[in-house]
Amino acid sequence: MDSALASSEDEIRQLESEWGDAFERGDMAALDRFMADDYILTDPLGNVRSKAESLAALKSNEVRFESTKSNDVRVRINGDTAVVTGRSTFKGRYKGWSMAGQYQYTDVLVKRRGSWMAVSSHITALGTGTLRLSLGLFLSSWLGVLAATSASELS
Repeated sequence: MDSALASSEDEIRQLESEWGDAFERGDMAALDRFMADDYILTDPLGNVRSKAESLAALKSNEVRFESTKSNDVRVRINGDTAVVTGRSTFKGRYKGWSMAGQYQYTDVLVKRRGSWMAVSSHITALGTGTLRLSLGLFLSSWLGVLAATSASELS
């Protein structure tokens, strides 16, 4: 591997680490910096979110990370595009439901104006994570409908 490629790989690994730290801290300024304006996330439930929607979900605590630890991180660089794959263990909440578990992810980064930025992420829950998140989403939606129905019946 030539030194320029090794340097880019180190830079990307550092960005990925700092990005995970920013999620844990809820550091919106850092998250905004790491994600390109045209960033797209496909979450473990198959929802596709823009950068603005992703940041809004974090800001409102719809999604909250308590810890993120990644391993088996692989970086492949082709010109000004990098594909990063890895496995993460998350602790946190999605709409109040635990999202603790292991996830496989793919991040796509591009180099723009001399800096690497994420343009896309895809996260897949491993094991029972998707079932737990789907059940939690269903129950929270169902309870919301039930509460609305009960409130309208009381009026």
